[in-house]
Amino acid sequence: MSEMVIFVSQGSDGYWLARVPAFPGCNASGTTRDQAIANARKAFRAYRELLEARGVSVEHWKDIDPATLAVQDAPPTGLLAGDDKPLDEHEVRDFLHQFEASRAALISLVKGLSSDQLEKKPTETMWSVREALEHIMEADIEFLAKLEKWPDNPFGTLQATHRIAFQRFSVMEPGDWVDHTVLGRRWTTRRVMRRLLEHEYEHYGHIKEIMAALGGDRPPE
Repeated sequence: MSEMVIFVSQGSDGYWLARVPAFPGCNASGTTRDQAIANARKAFRAYRELLEARGVSVEHWKDIDPATLAVQDAPPTGLLAGDDKPLDEHEVRDFLHQFEASRAALISLVKGLSSDQLEKKPTETMWSVREALEHIMEADIEFLAKLEKWPDNPFGTLQATHRIAFQRFSVMEPGDWVDHTVLGRRWTTRRVMRRLLEHEYEHYGHIKEIMAALGGDRPPE
């Protein structure tokens, strides 16, 4: 296991971020450096309890006292301790187990909230629960895209996101028609379908413009 250290950095929005890379998923933020570090120590215990409650083995971290963890400034590259090491055979399996447990906990947390509870902002500067969930979904895709080694890789993430949309609509029945207001804007099933197609074609044209500007224009194959 890589060295148990809390790495701290300042985000672009002025907040401080604190991470424990040897305990994947454990992170916290704060308005000051010290607050972020203190929150990371609390998060260590809370995250360990969450995973254990969801059936994930916490054997690696059960005897660690987060109060004793050393603190270092995060490197400017953003790569933390162990990030650049090849994967061991078990690591993808362990990640999937942990990721599944984390997502199950999240869904359990928000399941049963009313539309009003999902939409309501506690304050003007805070997100609603819906905004936070949408951000998680968008970020999942953005992070997955970082795995792509285009053009050597056959656009795995791009294809996977297509399968997500295709699967969502392939199980839809006529009675699943949606017509509701999301964050102040009215959305219907037809509007979502239209925007998916519009957005795809809009950026098809956008990419053609980029290629033309770079001298790489060519007709579709």
